[in-house]
Amino acid sequence: MVDTCKLCGKQAPLVGCSHVVPQWMYAMLPKDGRPMRIVSSHHGQGEFEKKSQTGIYGKFVCQCCENRFTRWDTYASVVLRRVPARTVSGWDYGTYKYGDLARFYLSVLWRAQACGQPFFETVDLGSRASVLADVLLSKSDAGLAEFEIWPTRSNHIFAYGLLTPFEAQVEAVPYWQLFMPLFQALIKVAAQPGASCVQPEKMRPDTPLLLREKTFKEFGEERGAMQIFKANMEKKNARCH
Repeated sequence: MVDTCKLCGKQAPLVGCSHVVPQWMYAMLPKDGRPMRIVSSHHGQGEFEKKSQTGIYGKFVCQCCENRFTRWDTYASVVLRRVPARTVSGWDYGTYKYGDLARFYLSVLWRAQACGQPFFETVDLGSRASVLADVLLSKSDAGLAEFEIWPTRSNHIFAYGLLTPFEAQVEAVPYWQLFMPLFQALIKVAAQPGASCVQPEKMRPDTPLLLREKTFKEFGEERGAMQIFKANMEKKNARCH
């Protein structure tokens, strides 16, 4: 069946199962037989927490655009699966191709808002979604600098699941906090100058990839997720009585 690809806008058959977060990231989680937890801060669906072996996927891009995702996902797997050098504040992953890795992070955020799944329904990039799509489709890296990316990683228990992305204010500048298994990113989509504290930490061409350690306290994620877990347990207990 022919439909409109949300990324390139062309009429073409859509890929039936396009993942928002690539499968290789789930494969990095401990093999303990337990499904990954997917925790949403959006309560409108009446369900606070899910478990999944396969992550979240949808039908929203053509095969050509899915191939783009695959290329960026594969490159990210090469870089982020390295054994990094531990630093005082995080991890040093060494040299990398800025254009490919930046498109990986940006494409995951774009996929989250385009996939049409309830878990991501609060992700709204507004008019900037089409600008981001154009940058992803462009062969030039020039437009990437407009979208600042501060990548992080974590060994916190919440890094072993998937939290709903949310918009946070950093020095009055809106950034999207993106969560993936073990890895996260703070991304500026808005068309305004970035926060001063982000400038030393953001990805930039011709510099090593340095990932700070995320504590999940920066924007109250730890507190919010614990409230969700508590509410979920109360619902389970109520069903048992």
